[in-house]
Amino acid sequence: MKKKLLTLVLSLTLAFSLAACGSPKTSGPVDRDPVSTTDNKTPEESSADNSSAEESSEESSSALAAWYDSADRKTLEDSINKMFSSSGMNFSLSIEEPDTIIYTYQYTETQSDDSNREILHEYFRTSLDEQYKTFIDEIQNFKNAYNMPLTTIRISYLDADGTDLCTMDFTEDYVPSTEDSSSQEYASLEDWMNSDEQRMVVSAVNSQLESSGISIEFYAEGNVMVMDYTYTEQQDLEGLSQEDIASVFDEQVAPTFSSLVSTLFDSFESDYGLVLDDIKLIFRNADGTELYSKYFSEM
Repeated sequence: MKKKLLTLVLSLTLAFSLAACGSPKTSGPVDRDPVSTTDNKTPEESSADNSSAEESSEESSSALAAWYDSADRKTLEDSINKMFSSSGMNFSLSIEEPDTIIYTYQYTETQSDDSNREILHEYFRTSLDEQYKTFIDEIQNFKNAYNMPLTTIRISYLDADGTDLCTMDFTEDYVPSTEDSSSQEYASLEDWMNSDEQRMVVSAVNSQLESSGISIEFYAEGNVMVMDYTYTEQQDLEGLSQEDIASVFDEQVAPTFSSLVSTLFDSFESDYGLVLDDIKLIFRNADGTELYSKYFSEM
């Protein structure tokens, strides 16, 4: 199922389950002098190396291994792991000679089953496609910083049991795939809420949010789409006034939604023929107490 709405809604879940960003993104090479693979060689030895295409290729390839064995690789790996330390995901770097760096993100708790695996794959594929220019720049950055023959960055997302959720290779001539323009119109927002697609979206969203201690329910209030989040464990808010709580949500949560509201309105109209009156966001404590609510009108 290749609808923009699925990507947008799942992006909202990652805004909570991955605090650092809406979707996992790579981080470029450490800013330092290029690694030299000819250290401790005499000019005569270097000249001899360059005289043979085969030897040159081997030397160039060894730059990839040299980077992997370097402190820079470990620093990059550690920093990204630290970024995801509270998000239920582990990160690792590996290489595939002669020209590929692999970024692997693996969940620590199971995210997928037969009901949502296709949606998760489509989410990751679409999100990565949107970032393709970042990966192309990344390839050039690595080449410049480390003098390595890099041609490919591979991004791989794995479930806790090692199931491949999505793996994509990015090269400097990568062309993003064309989004499926198919659409299905609904007579009302309530009809969409009662559809199989809505149920699949809710299942995928809650699978993503499970490790974050929060769940979501979608429903309609007339022509207003309500996104109702509930914490799975009671939050200790003793000593905080309602104004204090609202201020925290306004600072940490509302901006994420505000940046996506226009796109959500556009997607419902273009994909489903639904012109929403409003989108309402609600957060509740585990006992059902409403902590925060806000309407996000189209901008």
